[in-house]
Amino acid sequence: MKFKFVLIIALLFCFTGINAQEQKSDPRQPYSITELKFETRKLKELTEFDWNSLDTIFANNTPETEINLIFELNGNVRIKNTKVDNIKFVVSGKTSELDSLKVKAQKLISKLESNMD
Repeated sequence: MKFKFVLIIALLFCFTGINAQEQKSDPRQPYSITELKFETRKLKELTEFDWNSLDTIFANNTPETEINLIFELNGNVRIKNTKVDNIKFVVSGKTSELDSLKVKAQKLISKLESNMD
């Protein structure tokens, strides 16, 4: 009687373990890019960036995919008599809002440029 009980419990664990295995993702499925980082030491590189290239970079994303555009300006920068070591800002939103995200980023960069000494 005890042996049957132990055998039933062991088989139950085996079948449960087999069904709980994770499925491997299909490498042929499209990928999504969720973050793009621009890092530079010169503000001029950010102002001369080709913003239309972002459309190609995020082309495989679904419209609902959340994305982050990260901008970093490394090094010593002077902003209105204040010395700043590094500047970083992030523009976030959905892929469907990419055009407005580009506009926001461009405005932030131009505002930064106008405030630099």
